Amino acid sequence: MDSLNINILTHGGIKKTSVLLSGGNVSALEPFDGRVDGSRLLIPSFIDMHVHFRDFEQKGKETVGTGSMAALAGGASAVCDMPNTVPPVDDKETYERRRSLFSNDSLCDYLINFCVYDDASLEEARLVDPLFIKVFLEETTGSLILDERKLEELFKLRKPIALHTHLEGMREGIKLSKRYGTHLHICHVSTKEEVEVLARYKDENITCEVTPHHLFLSSDYDVKPPISSERDRRYLWGALGNIVDIVASDHAPHTSEDKERGAYGVSGVETTLPLMYTALNRKNITAEAFCKCMHLNQGALLSRLGRRFGFKAGGRGDFAVLDVGSKALLDPSSFFSKAKHSPFKGMELDARVSETWVRGRPFFVDGKFTEYAKGREIEKDSI
Repeated sequence: MDSLNINILTHGGIKKTSVLLSGGNVSALEPFDGRVDGSRLLIPSFIDMHVHFRDFEQKGKETVGTGSMAALAGGASAVCDMPNTVPPVDDKETYERRRSLFSNDSLCDYLINFCVYDDASLEEARLVDPLFIKVFLEETTGSLILDERKLEELFKLRKPIALHTHLEGMREGIKLSKRYGTHLHICHVSTKEEVEVLARYKDENITCEVTPHHLFLSSDYDVKPPISSERDRRYLWGALGNIVDIVASDHAPHTSEDKERGAYGVSGVETTLPLMYTALNRKNITAEAFCKCMHLNQGALLSRLGRRFGFKAGGRGDFAVLDVGSKALLDPSSFFSKAKHSPFKGMELDARVSETWVRGRPFFVDGKFTEYAKGREIEKDSI
């Protein structure tokens, strides 16, 4: 049994805690009265619910290996991979090939999504068991847009759906979710109007996410959906943890040449946790909202979908340790991701990720990956 005496960030603030780990799980969390290193802060169970790890025919942009290294370096113990790859994950054979690729190459734990955009992929969706079936209703990287007239057929399958959409598509998705009881996850909410619709119609079967770039950026940068206005950003920050359930990076790696030509996306899996901690430290978000959007709501979402995840007594031993004793300038050239560019280049961060633990073992320590760093798929909960 391993034990750590350390400061932990909780919804009520920072608490000195003795963390007991056994068999990959947290066996106990107990108050601790002794001395702890004040520069070390434990942040529980961050899973990045929206990443694009490319690979297949786009290894030059990112591989599962480099993407998962970046995830661990960013404090994420697990990721959820999106299916608009080349070729797309749109049939059972490619889905199993993607699972095999992650099983062999991923250093962090993972979940795999599936893509539906036509009749053939809709039929194949009946044969697989992804976390989400991803649906695109508007332009993004790739051309996998589903005819909205087919959306109801997909909701009838009652398999969880992640939706990349415009406001009217979101309204339609909400209506169909309520009609069929299908879980709906809205990707990268970015406007006041979307927040207002969600505030009115959300229920336990409807969740949503926001990205750091829509929270932090106020200038133009090539992403889909576009960067929000100042008014929209205020609404997003105010909705965090409640109306907006989680923060996810939408990690979209491109070569520097592609970005210069206007490719959509941010290399974000490595920077999400440091950015959000910096916002917390500068009092732009409360500890309660931070804990909800950075780990508690991810665990609740996965629990609703039958996956066991979450840092608590009896839960998985997944957490990051931040070095909060010094500041650092964000330097994309040091990324483990192949996509070494960021709109946050040069921003001062109030912490760095010094360790990432997965299933009770240190996978990443002080810039290096340990012998334990071997990812697994987060399986259906058998408990």
